[in-house]
Amino acid sequence: MRAFALIAVLLAAPLARGDETCMSPYMPKITGQEDYVYVWTLGVDGVGDGSDKLVTVAANPKAPNYGKVVSSVSVGGRHEAHHGDFTDDRRFFWAGGLDDSVLYVFEVAADPAHPKLVRTIDSFVRDTGGVVGPHTFFALPGRMLVSALSNERDQGGRTAMVTYNNDGKFVETVWMPDKAEYGYDVRVQPRLNRMLTSSFTGRQNYMRDFGALVADPEAMKHFGSTMVV
Repeated sequence: MRAFALIAVLLAAPLARGDETCMSPYMPKITGQEDYVYVWTLGVDGVGDGSDKLVTVAANPKAPNYGKVVSSVSVGGRHEAHHGDFTDDRRFFWAGGLDDSVLYVFEVAADPAHPKLVRTIDSFVRDTGGVVGPHTFFALPGRMLVSALSNERDQGGRTAMVTYNNDGKFVETVWMPDKAEYGYDVRVQPRLNRMLTSSFTGRQNYMRDFGALVADPEAMKHFGSTMVV
């Protein structure tokens, strides 16, 4: 009887909906059903044009094309596509390549089913004073914060956080502090007026073959273990 009672309780429990915990708190929260998911994909040699793409997938279970690819936008070439995110007004989607540090800005508001590449920023390293490896894109009011992984000088783990405005104009570079020079992800809690960063490794490691990397004791010493508030 206890087993049956437990099953009945579980079946009666309401479904819990996940919050957008990993999204910027400065973006308007979506409370209804989303129609599309944007997937920033790695290009594969011999598959299509072999280039990185922003792929749009139908996400509404009520749509006849649910789970199907709706459209794709090629950026030409393979750039080690990694992360991307929306601006604070959700009108644009920013993405980047870890290999050559090029940023791509897609307009998604005008026609959500068919994003359009409207800006390519190939001056990231020059703009920022030598920052390499744009990793996380985090919306701030009217701006995009980009946390990076490496630097141009030695391709090691010393890196910075970079800010652009929503029009794609460079604003500033803030280098990580001494003895906590690694970067990776970033999150903001406005109620506490705090931002927290995490750490990873530099380009000389993250662009290596993984098997060779983990077999190299010296390379494995060059990973960060710090968080900065």
